[in-house]
Amino acid sequence: MKQSQTTFNIPSTASYFLLPVQPVPASRPRIGRFGAYYGKNYELFRKEAQPLCNIARFMITDRPLRLWMECVVAKPKQGKLRFPRGDIDNYIKGPLDVMTKAGKFWNDDDQIVELQAFKRYCEGTEACGIHIWFEAIEDQPYK
Repeated sequence: MKQSQTTFNIPSTASYFLLPVQPVPASRPRIGRFGAYYGKNYELFRKEAQPLCNIARFMITDRPLRLWMECVVAKPKQGKLRFPRGDIDNYIKGPLDVMTKAGKFWNDDDQIVELQAFKRYCEGTEACGIHIWFEAIEDQPYK
């Protein structure tokens, strides 16, 4: 059992997905002559994460979901912050967007009706990544 699974009190029946990429907070879309674009780090995250979500093997669900997410971020060489910089809601946005686009987890991320999230730095030799657990909370479809 992972440390965060006990911190969040996640049921053992929840589905688990590891996205082994460096978490980055989503940037605001910018509007240019050729349409909307995102910041360099966020675009790189999406480029790395999307193929991993596309090959995931889950049964897509149309039910309302409860989700837990832990973003484990590489600690910068210099810095005095105890926790990673960036708003937690922006760390959540990227993984949810690529998972929704993959079409392997849920129909739309508006099905997520309950969410708990945590961000922290890697400990020791731990690899960075995004740990995601989710479960349906009702037998009826969301819509």
